[in-house]
Amino acid sequence: MIKRMTLLSRRKGSSVSDFRAYWSGCHAQLALRMDGITSYTQNRVDKCLWQLSNDAGQFDIDGVVELCFENAEVMGIAQRSRVGSEYLPDDELNFLHGWTLCVVTHEDEPTQHHGVKVVIAAAIASGVSRDDFRNGLIEANASQQIPATISFNWTENSAKRERLWAEPVVPDALVALWFESNARAQDAFRRDAEFARQLSQLSRQAGAYLIDVHVVK
Repeated sequence: MIKRMTLLSRRKGSSVSDFRAYWSGCHAQLALRMDGITSYTQNRVDKCLWQLSNDAGQFDIDGVVELCFENAEVMGIAQRSRVGSEYLPDDELNFLHGWTLCVVTHEDEPTQHHGVKVVIAAAIASGVSRDDFRNGLIEANASQQIPATISFNWTENSAKRERLWAEPVVPDALVALWFESNARAQDAFRRDAEFARQLSQLSRQAGAYLIDVHVVK
């Protein structure tokens, strides 16, 4: 399986409710016209729990699309189709300000997802390896009274749309966590919590986002 995770920011002046309604409505139905999609999840940002900025600013994320395909060849065919290369980019102008695509490799993907979801987007600091980053977050998770289920996605390549804004800094890691409750998710990202400490040391830019999950397929 291969996965695309696309960071979205809503069109300036549009409300959260209008953004979500358009995204989950006609845009989702249009996306499903691409062949080869095995799963499609819309991660809708309810709240930014914690963030670390750099000279370029901070991530501007209202949602994260997860589209999975059987393999890279199938994904490529879908992206080059008329729907993927023409209809979807045209329709995105109706509700988006920003679009940043990350094609990722994933690990520790749970077969079932339970609880409250948080997505961490992080640009890893210079001199920090993927193993360093992974181990730091695993250590932070182990310090929780009830650890979350954790899954790592690593950006292998990225793309942007010509007619839309894109994140100046592309995240190297997109980490999904599932906590037992909303309260535990928010508590995990207090300013003095271990996740905040580790992310501050391991990242040059990062954000943790409380997610409202909408499974399309």
